[in-house]
Amino acid sequence: MKRRDEMRIESYRERAVRSRRRRERELKKTRFILMNAAIALVVILIVFVVAIIKLNGKGNSGSKDYTQENIKKKDTKKAKKPVMTATPAPTKKAVTQNTGVGAKKWIRTDLDKDKPMIALLFDDGPYTPVTSKILKVLKKYDSRATFFVVGNRIQTYKEVLKESYDMGNQIGSHTYDHEDLSKKNKKQLISEMRKTNRELRSVIGCNATLIRPPYGNISDLMRKVIKIPMMYWSVDTDDWKWRNTAKILAECKNVKDGDIILMHDLYPSTANAVKKLVPRLRKKGYQLVTIDELFYYKGIKAKAGKVYASGRK
Repeated sequence: MKRRDEMRIESYRERAVRSRRRRERELKKTRFILMNAAIALVVILIVFVVAIIKLNGKGNSGSKDYTQENIKKKDTKKAKKPVMTATPAPTKKAVTQNTGVGAKKWIRTDLDKDKPMIALLFDDGPYTPVTSKILKVLKKYDSRATFFVVGNRIQTYKEVLKESYDMGNQIGSHTYDHEDLSKKNKKQLISEMRKTNRELRSVIGCNATLIRPPYGNISDLMRKVIKIPMMYWSVDTDDWKWRNTAKILAECKNVKDGDIILMHDLYPSTANAVKKLVPRLRKKGYQLVTIDELFYYKGIKAKAGKVYASGRK
């Protein structure tokens, strides 16, 4: 009898141990599930926050909005040798070239074709805090430039875009989303062009007559589909990289007649550099012109689908 009781007690103990171990396993399993759920929740929150930040960036809202600033720049690649087609040089009393809607604003007929010319080219805008400062300098020194704008920024900064256009500066396309066009199919290419032109027409009443492909990448398909000339540059200031006025100016130290100088109207350092660069160039006798003016007076007839990097033949 005693032996039977001892066995019963031992059985209870074993069951208690097994039960405790089972509970411990279940507790560990529960902890593991909760821990993974917590990690998943944190990941979801991070993704959500990043998505909100990106959406805010695309909407160009906020006082310090550098939408394209965080895009990895490939624009530092050296421009390929452009294909150019020459036409007879115009006389001083040349008639305004009719290259498309809006072109009458982009070619002044009272410039001196015998004096050197340089075209300033600004990408990634408009961005009022910087673009407006550049416009003030251009106006002060009777100069013009070409602004290649990003379509998804136009409505947010439409006032400064309209001001730029009304001053006679040329407005070109830098696409709608600032994506690599060389990776797009025909339908996507057409969409990028149409969306940007739609935004431009709503503000300045005309389409772009030039395009600067983001990252400087150009495919054979782009040459066939894009029905306007494509632009490169002959002097890259690397202003997006330096963010330093002195270094930007140093890149422009050896400019010459016919150069196209690439900058970006997103950075305060660029506006400061323009404030010093423009009067220096004017003092040296340079006329600061739009791309259309440069080509017109240098006798270059730009063709759709071809790439141009300067005003030299």
